[in-house]
Amino acid sequence: MKISIRKFEERDISNKVRWINDNENNRYLHYDLPLEEEKTRQWYYKTENRTDRYDAVIECDKKSVGIIGLLGIEKGQAEYYVTLGEKEYKGKGIAKSATFLLLKYAFSALKLRTVYLFTETENTAAQKLFEQCGFIKTGVAEKSAVNRGKYVDRFRYQITLSDYYKILQFEQSVHDTPLYQIENAANRIFIKRDDLFPVSFGGNKARKALNFFNEIDRGGFDCVVTYGSSSSNHCRIISNMAASRNLPCYIIGPLEASNPTFNSKMMKLFRAEMTIVPVEKVHNTIEEKLSELKSIGKNPYFIQGGGHGNLGTQAYVDCYQEILEFEKTNRIFFDHIFFASGTGTTQAGLVCGQLIHKDNRNIVGISIARKNPRGRQVVVESICEYLHEKNISYNKKQVDDNTHFEDCYTGDGYGKRNLNIQKMQKEMLLRHGIPMDSVYTAKAYAGMKKYLDDKDIKNSDILFIHTGGTPLFFDDLKMIRI
Repeated sequence: MKISIRKFEERDISNKVRWINDNENNRYLHYDLPLEEEKTRQWYYKTENRTDRYDAVIECDKKSVGIIGLLGIEKGQAEYYVTLGEKEYKGKGIAKSATFLLLKYAFSALKLRTVYLFTETENTAAQKLFEQCGFIKTGVAEKSAVNRGKYVDRFRYQITLSDYYKILQFEQSVHDTPLYQIENAANRIFIKRDDLFPVSFGGNKARKALNFFNEIDRGGFDCVVTYGSSSSNHCRIISNMAASRNLPCYIIGPLEASNPTFNSKMMKLFRAEMTIVPVEKVHNTIEEKLSELKSIGKNPYFIQGGGHGNLGTQAYVDCYQEILEFEKTNRIFFDHIFFASGTGTTQAGLVCGQLIHKDNRNIVGISIARKNPRGRQVVVESICEYLHEKNISYNKKQVDDNTHFEDCYTGDGYGKRNLNIQKMQKEMLLRHGIPMDSVYTAKAYAGMKKYLDDKDIKNSDILFIHTGGTPLFFDDLKMIRI
């Protein structure tokens, strides 16, 4: 989808009237309803040349889908507004993209220092959008507006020029991890190096963690609680990002997977408080820790293990967009996409991206531990949960058909090495200079190779996403036969 914004024109009046008069769109809008076309035309003639406001139309692939703009432009600041009018275009990131385009115009062309907005306290969906775009909540204005004859409370949000440039630098620095082609006789194999994602040794957990810490930074949280094993890339990255913010981090881990690793050593370096209990006590221990923190006045932010949840899924919806851009630029289409599937949100995000863009390809998660039917069901649940939250219509059968969770290559279980995996690690490092750990990526890559052989797949373009785990490679190094 190509998203753009352009100045509002007379030809847009009928669309604006239709969008604003739609009850699903105007629930939180403070217009004198119903909007009338003739009065809107008079408004347009009065305002089209004013410099204290900027009214624009959002276009998706050249189709008008909503309105966006700035009001009260003066003294280096302006008030932002947005309404996405066409129902079928909602929940696809269009309003977010349009907002970034508007902010670019506001800070670059208009030289503004601050863009602010007000939103009713009950409008949680809009608040998620604003926070994703970098707006920071600065207060609440009680009974500051009237909606359908009732006074309502509104939150005030703002984004400053310096906030905007921080986000811009972040967007430019972390996206589009590189792809490398690997020599292979049967197929063209490419590896997307998410292990080079520039945060704490990279990987899929780093992509996801950035989304969580965007919420943490804006939500006034003063500590973080999560869980995972001593091998957990997720726990290492969360504790690293918490330490960089001087936030206490509490990790609950299972006794059965608590052998010392480079990841666990770094968790201690990052001053994470680690509580190790038998696996059956993990859930209750988490609840007790959260209650304990709240009882002493703390505001903890809880992250599910592995970055599970819609924010984790979103990270790989975004990654799927990167893959599409690579394909477009390089005139290639990947028939199959493979990766290590653990907690399921990496796979859920990629499948959601596929469903949103209606692509016909084979996305295969190589399980590193879980068995079917539960392993696959977790992925399906994550897909449906994300699509439901984003108000994206979907067909349950299509979700089922697109979810390929292969549990034939898990070996002896989570974190268990074998000679085949060690051989794959050695080959990838010696021939291609790419480190792969035995817990996740080498096991998944070996599983992919076996899958291609088992299915007799040839003459195809294959993408393997290297989801990271570099510190774990050094745990393996002492075990690899020289």
